[in-house]
Amino acid sequence: MAFYIKIRKTFEDDNVAKYSFGSDEKSAGSLTIRKLDGEVTLLEPLAGDERNLFFHRAGARVRKEWKEGRFPDMTEWAS
Repeated sequence: MAFYIKIRKTFEDDNVAKYSFGSDEKSAGSLTIRKLDGEVTLLEPLAGDERNLFFHRAGARVRKEWKEGRFPDMTEWAS
């Protein structure tokens, strides 16, 4: 199964960054990443993604950026 996930930052402060994620503009899930330790938390699942496959991939991408010291405005996951 191929995935393309758009990941867009919607909020950032000194402690967390919040991102929306999805394959199109019609529906999106949301997650946060804690800046201190890189803990990723699902806030709202993507509709129709019962197994949270999109969340796990989006979270992995955001965490990879965190490990490199970045909180980009936009990024993506493609496989």
